Amino acid sequence: MTRVIENAFLSYGKEDAPVKVEVFLNLACPYCATFFQAADETLPSYIENGQVQYVVKHYDKPREMLLYGTLANAFLDYKVPERVYELMKDLFAKQSQWSESGSHSIKTMLTEAYGLQEQPDNIDLSLSIIDEAIKRHVKMVPTVFINGKEIQYPDEIDANGLIKEVEQALA
Repeated sequence: MTRVIENAFLSYGKEDAPVKVEVFLNLACPYCATFFQAADETLPSYIENGQVQYVVKHYDKPREMLLYGTLANAFLDYKVPERVYELMKDLFAKQSQWSESGSHSIKTMLTEAYGLQEQPDNIDLSLSIIDEAIKRHVKMVPTVFINGKEIQYPDEIDANGLIKEVEQALA
């Protein structure tokens, strides 16, 4: 029986894939950037083969160091998940350049460098993910679930660990 994923706005891969990798993350979190890169290196072949559904959930967690990630998330157009993935990849790669630069300069960067505009619907999406995070007791970012098995910082998962977990879930 395949479990339906709640809040799968940013979902990559088939819904009926046997392995579900969910991550709660925030664009301003350096540990999330590390996980996102590891997932980007390891999951595409599993996604293409129909083995993994990868669901990214931007958690607008009310914590001072994450507020600029929340601001950036407000500009992502979830109706175009492939574009959002590429934007997240780039924003994570350049995180140290923008994540402490102030809200006005972040908004300018998002509108001028990326051609984005604030997405009013993201408030409701954010509240849905916050509600889910509370229900699932997600306290930190990144928090990763692989077929429901929780891996939460400070237990970081690198590319090799992610492959190992996915392979165990497939076995």
